[in-house]
Amino acid sequence: MKPRLVVLFFLAAAVVHLAAQPSETLDRTAGVAELTNLAAPIYPPLARQARITGDVDVTVVVRSDGTVESARLLNGHPMLAVAALDSAKRSKFECRGCTEAVTSYALKYKFQIISRGSPRDCDSFKDQSPAPELDPSRHEVVVSGFAQEICDPAGTLFRVRSGKCWYLWRCGIRYGDP
Repeated sequence: MKPRLVVLFFLAAAVVHLAAQPSETLDRTAGVAELTNLAAPIYPPLARQARITGDVDVTVVVRSDGTVESARLLNGHPMLAVAALDSAKRSKFECRGCTEAVTSYALKYKFQIISRGSPRDCDSFKDQSPAPELDPSRHEVVVSGFAQEICDPAGTLFRVRSGKCWYLWRCGIRYGDP
């Protein structure tokens, strides 16, 4: 019984000793960083085709000169994370009140798909995605991309034909012909 008490005593003493030691952490909140130049994130084409949307949370470590030292992914879809991390690493910040210590800054990228409907002309299908929107108060970047639709120059994909014309070529018109 006495050996167990001795072990418990030393274990309790070790816990108290470790709790009393000051932790040495790097002060990453020495100043305030503000985003001055957001590098425009590009919606990944494969993610856009698969219609993958969602939020990507990124934490960047900013040096006193405003450049990004490192960017770390907190959570988000892997296909969208690459674009968010690339954008965060290329962005520029203004560090106010920073000394030689670094400052952390959190960014949330919201990737969303915008549906354009089904236009009949192919000229409207050119990918002119809207510019990303930045909300500095919430540290949020909204990245939008148009859904990739099928270009149908003849406008025949949505034409209704009789059943015999679908499966037989008696009508003289094949599927897709005007």
